[in-house]
Amino acid sequence: MTQAELKDNFRTLLAINPPLKEIEELFCKAVQCGALNFADEEQDSYRSAKIIYHAILCAMADNWQPLAKENREHAENLKIFL
Repeated sequence: MTQAELKDNFRTLLAINPPLKEIEELFCKAVQCGALNFADEEQDSYRSAKIIYHAILCAMADNWQPLAKENREHAENLKIFL
């Protein structure tokens, strides 16, 4: 596979599984669940937004973990370079 082919495959994967849609859905779920008291936060504070964003990205990462051990090892190695 060439780099261009890989890029096309990645774009196709993103089109099939749009991350922004999932982020928005998980954001609504996070806000409505009541686990985080953001009502007392100052308006210009990004503290709660960052906590929610971190939790969303972790949840999404968990959903996209490679199933095969070899693929998990490759993903862990790749994370070192990102």
